[in-house]
Amino acid sequence: MRERWMDIDVSSLYLDTVQDFFDAYIPSKKIQHLLIQNKWILLDGNPVKRESDIVGLKLNLCLYPEDYDYPALDVSLDVVYEDEILLIVNKPKGLLVHDNGNEEITLTDYVKSYYHETPYISAHPIHRLDRNTTGLVIYSKSILFQPLLDKMLNEKKIRRNYLAFAEGIVEEGKSFTIDKPIGKDRHQANRFVIAKNGSRALTKVKCLGVSKKNSYSVLRCVLDTGRTHQIRVHLASIKHSLLNDDLYGNPSKLCVRMGLLADNVEFYHPLKEEQMSIDSDLPNDLSRLYFDAVK
Repeated sequence: MRERWMDIDVSSLYLDTVQDFFDAYIPSKKIQHLLIQNKWILLDGNPVKRESDIVGLKLNLCLYPEDYDYPALDVSLDVVYEDEILLIVNKPKGLLVHDNGNEEITLTDYVKSYYHETPYISAHPIHRLDRNTTGLVIYSKSILFQPLLDKMLNEKKIRRNYLAFAEGIVEEGKSFTIDKPIGKDRHQANRFVIAKNGSRALTKVKCLGVSKKNSYSVLRCVLDTGRTHQIRVHLASIKHSLLNDDLYGNPSKLCVRMGLLADNVEFYHPLKEEQMSIDSDLPNDLSRLYFDAVK
């Protein structure tokens, strides 16, 4: 099926051989081997070797070589961005990104259902959000480029930015870094604490605005590491817990969800060769809080 294939113009990639392409875009040795063995990579329609010269030729990739079994669900997926290799969706509150063993419907099930009529497309999340966090999640659509996207995330070449709506007043315009290690709470399951022997965790924070009337602050948080509950634990540790955080904070009537939104992702697109910045719209309750505080 031709729709499974993608033609790549390599003239602007400054690469000489197939192995050069592999080194730059296909970090998985296993997938490199499968591409050649299964003829999932061709040059002008002809089989290749690692040392094959690609200059002036058209590179053909079988972008979606496998088939999956995706059931159709009566659910709606909020797609924010999509191209040949990735999908970015907006996760609603109260939904897990993927199965934790209790068989409930997850965001990944939503994505699989979205591809019910094209079940050769992969549906692999590159990162996760907490159940109660709203916002952007990136999915890989191709098993060929999934290792590259994973590598970009590990090397901090995918930047995830959050809006946090936190209890109390932070000095407006103030920027600071929270550098405190995080470990599991030995006394309460699924909870994390600042722990001297925990994993290093670093969150960069800037106060965008405050509401003195309702005593909350709007913070821009950027993750330098990706620990579970990192922003929640770090903000609670400085006495500015998220609004409606059921583990680390207090109930609030100001919003109907936990006050954390993954509203932006930034990365350099490996195939488009351009810097990307993808935003999500604020839900109504958080939008009201944002514009009440940020003038």
